[in-house]
Amino acid sequence: MLVREFVISASLLKPTRLLRLLLLAAAPSFAISANSAWAQSEPITSSEVAAIVERLRGPKLDNPTVQAALAAGQTLLKAKRYSEAAGVFRSVLASRPDESMALYGAALALFNLRRPAEAEPLAKAAADRLLREVSTRKIGATSAQRISAADALVLQAVIQAVRGNDSAALKSSELAVKISPEHFDAQFTYGRALFSVGDTAQAAKVFQRAVTLKPSDLQALFFLGTTLEKTGDVEGAIKTYRQIIVNSPQAAEGHLGIGILLVRRSGSDGEEGIRELERALAIDGNLYEARVALGRALLTRGRLEESVEHLVRAVELVPGNPEPHYQLSLAYRRLGLTDKAEQETAAVRRIHEARRGTNIQSKSQTAPK
Repeated sequence: MLVREFVISASLLKPTRLLRLLLLAAAPSFAISANSAWAQSEPITSSEVAAIVERLRGPKLDNPTVQAALAAGQTLLKAKRYSEAAGVFRSVLASRPDESMALYGAALALFNLRRPAEAEPLAKAAADRLLREVSTRKIGATSAQRISAADALVLQAVIQAVRGNDSAALKSSELAVKISPEHFDAQFTYGRALFSVGDTAQAAKVFQRAVTLKPSDLQALFFLGTTLEKTGDVEGAIKTYRQIIVNSPQAAEGHLGIGILLVRRSGSDGEEGIRELERALAIDGNLYEARVALGRALLTRGRLEESVEHLVRAVELVPGNPEPHYQLSLAYRRLGLTDKAEQETAAVRRIHEARRGTNIQSKSQTAPK
């Protein structure tokens, strides 16, 4: 039985169009058998957690105690009680530092606590140990062992990417795919890593493999569409976004993707794009990209007051981006609101100056002495 606890880290892909920013990364838990203690699903109280930790500190640590602690840690992860889960797994590691499930669980818990620097060595240790188990068995390695090793490599890749080490993330996720080609999360993470280093052509192929493994997965389809768009395959991207709408009509991503592509066109395609962006915003009014794209499209078509409404909201959502300020300056000028237009132009100037100052400071800090 596989227990999945996934959320997408936008910082891994750095896409041209962001999904909702979610904290957690694509990091599945271990494969566990249904008759194992890891199948535990009953809630666990804080006093029970404290008792487990206390038993782990006892002079005689037997295997049933460790297995019960691992099951409790998994239950805490599923309940998103990450701090308690980290405490349980670390208590196991204090006596059994090579316990792969505890290494993985502690890394996952710490990462979800936004402590990737602490999580990274634990994820690496888990991946190394599980890889050794696979390599020593070679042909005899079981599917579950390969999946567990791939799981750990996926977590390691995500942590590496979040910490800015894109090349390491690429290597980890590529190895995960080699070990377990049918592992959806490995393929998906590998595709995101390829995109991050600029290999969009290969990323599109990998995302397509991920979609083949899970044809209805919304995130995989959205990233495939975004990547196809980036490679210039606009028709392929539109087809993919339409598939999202068919599969998940109440998800904003499909409407957002196809809307942004179609508003660039004239005639009925452009009008359909406006309607799709409006549908996306009806689902989620906080989609910055939809607000900007819709505001720009309405401005181009002379629907100035409507344009202003969406661009003002875009500024509220992301005040540090110059684009909506620039578009607002154009809209206000056409409406004859010169003072407001000048205010938006000044805002664009301030943002660019602040960015130049930040870049200069960053370069001075990294320049050789």
